[in-house]
Amino acid sequence: MNVTYRRAVSEDIPAIERLFSEMLASVGDEKTKGYEDGYLDKFFCGGDVIYVAVSDGEVVGYISVELHRDFVYLDDLSVTKRFRGKGIGKKLIKFAERYAAASSVPAASLHVESTNTVARYLYQRLGYAVTATEESRFRMTKHIGKE
Repeated sequence: MNVTYRRAVSEDIPAIERLFSEMLASVGDEKTKGYEDGYLDKFFCGGDVIYVAVSDGEVVGYISVELHRDFVYLDDLSVTKRFRGKGIGKKLIKFAERYAAASSVPAASLHVESTNTVARYLYQRLGYAVTATEESRFRMTKHIGKE
């Protein structure tokens, strides 16, 4: 399995939208139908970025990263089902953390559904800790130092 990683380009939007829908289905979100029109545009014109994992020309995973003054927010992380368990999600998170360090922000933060124990344990293994409970989700945060 040959996987490469890069910053997303606007031509990746259809694949990112497909992966977002897969992620929603995997956590049992029946009400969200996908990104609102134009939502992804912000990731291609400023401080917010998306990193993608690509195998044989196909985008098989992505993470969106929103840059804030004191932290980066890992908004969405999705890896297509047949590529899960191969370290792709972990590698995408590391790209986001390097982006945080390069942007001189001290922390990375994310939300995870309280029922998504697989994802929560992954984040804990990577050094994230639960810092708040917000409705059906946990907020998890990690201090980011210079690498």
